[in-house]
Amino acid sequence: MSEWTVEAEVPAGELRVWLDDLLDDRGAPPGWVHVTTAHAAIALLDGGDVVELSLDHDLGDDDVAGKGVDVVDHIAEQQMVAGRDLWPRDGITIHSANPAGRDQMARTIQRYASDLHVVKRTVSATGKPRFTFG
Repeated sequence: MSEWTVEAEVPAGELRVWLDDLLDDRGAPPGWVHVTTAHAAIALLDGGDVVELSLDHDLGDDDVAGKGVDVVDHIAEQQMVAGRDLWPRDGITIHSANPAGRDQMARTIQRYASDLHVVKRTVSATGKPRFTFG
């Protein structure tokens, strides 16, 4: 499987993207597109149809799959360099178990998204950090 592979057919229209390297233990909920690399998540984001993200941080081989933080860094970079607002309308949940990676992603989201949106941080039903953008 190439680093750009999306593990399911991508439906037309609004997308909810689940980034996680584990397909069985932490598979995407129904209605979500499951990708296993940061590169695939970024490719979908660049299409402009992503309305919600759920991110894992550690995706296996960093050189091949990247990390969850690469996704939020890309959104921030697109905002600062290209003037694009890719912050997902329905928010970002960080479902990673890695506390340092989770905190790094949270800091980036809060720092950059707040330039364009009112950022609200809550906790999901499963206890994970969740960010919405008003």
